[in-house]
Amino acid sequence: MNNDSSARLALPIRLTLADQAANCLREGLRRERWQELMPAEGELCRELGVSRGTLRSALAVLFTENLLRPGGRGGRHAIVAKAGGRKRKFHALSGNLVRVLSPQPRFIVAGQTQVIFQAVSETLGRAGLHFEFEHHPGLWDLQHPASALRKITSQPNTVGWVLYRSSLAVQEWFAASAVPAVVLGGIFPGIALPHAEFDLVAACRHAVGVFAARGHRRMVFLTVEKATAGDQASARGFLEAAAAAGAEAQVAVFDDTVPGLCRLLDGLLLSSPVPTAYIAAFSNHVHATIGHLTRRGFPVPTAAAVISRMDATLLGESIPTVARYRMNAELLGRGLARMLLKTLNPASKATIGKCVIMPEFMDGETAGGRPVF
Repeated sequence: MNNDSSARLALPIRLTLADQAANCLREGLRRERWQELMPAEGELCRELGVSRGTLRSALAVLFTENLLRPGGRGGRHAIVAKAGGRKRKFHALSGNLVRVLSPQPRFIVAGQTQVIFQAVSETLGRAGLHFEFEHHPGLWDLQHPASALRKITSQPNTVGWVLYRSSLAVQEWFAASAVPAVVLGGIFPGIALPHAEFDLVAACRHAVGVFAARGHRRMVFLTVEKATAGDQASARGFLEAAAAAGAEAQVAVFDDTVPGLCRLLDGLLLSSPVPTAYIAAFSNHVHATIGHLTRRGFPVPTAAAVISRMDATLLGESIPTVARYRMNAELLGRGLARMLLKTLNPASKATIGKCVIMPEFMDGETAGGRPVF
């Protein structure tokens, strides 16, 4: 078996007609076929053999990539130029691969994150880049991962990285290095890296408000031992919101296994007074939480309430319906990819960008909401 990562297949991408038209236009720009202004849209439609709607979808991508500037109603679109009037030169990257650096294998990554990765792959594909997945579980246990990271990031044909569930040490190394990277999720305090995340802190604060409005005064945030920056920030936001609401609150940590979660809940149920409201940090722990509380004599939602900080398809199809925070994963993936493309472009200003998407609360019976079936 060949374990050489350079021999792995790139993730497949779906190219629409608009994507293909955008690639044709990029190639024309690269070859400097046009001078200062693009041809009229009608002429481009005839040359490419596409409709005006398809052409405009392709042009919108090039506007986002700052390759063209809209010409206004009836005007011809301008080719972006450097200061001094010279046309922009395309940067010749040393490769065409962007890799995800993850502590988890791809097959166990949550569905929402899979959607994010697919959106990233498609957006990068329009720019001629391929997207691959790197699984390095031991890296997250290293306090000093510099040597391992230097080896990992020296792989051929690789131009940038997406950091998924990254540790503080990993973020610190990338922030200090010249290796282009964007974080999927939150960043630790003091780290200067572009990042894309859902506002999970706002979700936790809101969940506390929902619980408090429904009479709960003893709340728990259930999370895992290997917490990311976003997990830690969510825990802080939860505690701050609970204090402001006059509620008793605690952060309870377990080993990311169902037996570990059940042992944790058993300990919480022996406390006095018993907590009645639980926020599950991850959607894959929700059903085990509800099931274990129920079999221990605290049925949900009559004796306890549960809200999931994150969404998953099956949560909306459960009985009782699960209260959760729905997220636009595709939108976040596109935002992350655009930040990475900007990071890879030396003509872009050196700024640390961020993309933050606000989740939408979906009420459910597990939080005391009304049945929807």
